[in-house]
Amino acid sequence: MDNEELTSTPEPAEEQPESPAEVPAGRWQRWKARIGAKYARTKQKLSATFEHVFRPFMDSFLPQPHYLKDEEVELEIRMAYYRKRVPQMLGWLSALLFLVAILGLAITVVTHSDSLQMMSAALLLLGLLVLFESVRGMLFYEQWRFILTNKRLILVTPDPDREGFADAIYLGRKSIKVLDTNFTTNPMWGFFQITRGSRDVMLSPSGYEFREKGAKVKGGLRFPDVMPEDIEKLKELIFGG
Repeated sequence: MDNEELTSTPEPAEEQPESPAEVPAGRWQRWKARIGAKYARTKQKLSATFEHVFRPFMDSFLPQPHYLKDEEVELEIRMAYYRKRVPQMLGWLSALLFLVAILGLAITVVTHSDSLQMMSAALLLLGLLVLFESVRGMLFYEQWRFILTNKRLILVTPDPDREGFADAIYLGRKSIKVLDTNFTTNPMWGFFQITRGSRDVMLSPSGYEFREKGAKVKGGLRFPDVMPEDIEKLKELIFGG
């Protein structure tokens, strides 16, 4: 038997799994982290671009009030809910008209029917008109806001000299001296006012103008279609002391 020195090879110790904090990020985690960082940078750049380029443009149509330091909104009043609901329904109607018109035009490709083609074109035109009224109504709803803060009174109203534009007016909390309610001159909205109890509200900082046959609000702003509960809030604000 050869005198060979027997060397024993120690068995490798069983590897213990490291804790998640000690394990380096894998390929998927690194890829996810890079995508997340790129997304955050892109979002920040788009937000900055929107604020510098598109926000001034949007403020011409939908002005956002600029609040003072420590200024908080206490009350906000908008037009009655149906002034938003009706344009939304018109939007759905325009989509239905577009669908029917496109279907009719597709059928005319096979049938070559001139009458169907004319009807489809008429429906398409009608859909465009209804869509225009829907967008116009929604924009008009968003352009009327009465905002009371702990420091000021803010009125967002359409610009009377430029169709489709709006402006924000900043007043003192006690600037409004007169509140008067009237029916609208529009027959359709008049029907809603009769059935829902809403009214157009005249707001004026300068009081009434007395005439031989009665009194009229002098220099008033006509806020259309205000619900009864919101009219009571306005009365409490103006006359509640």
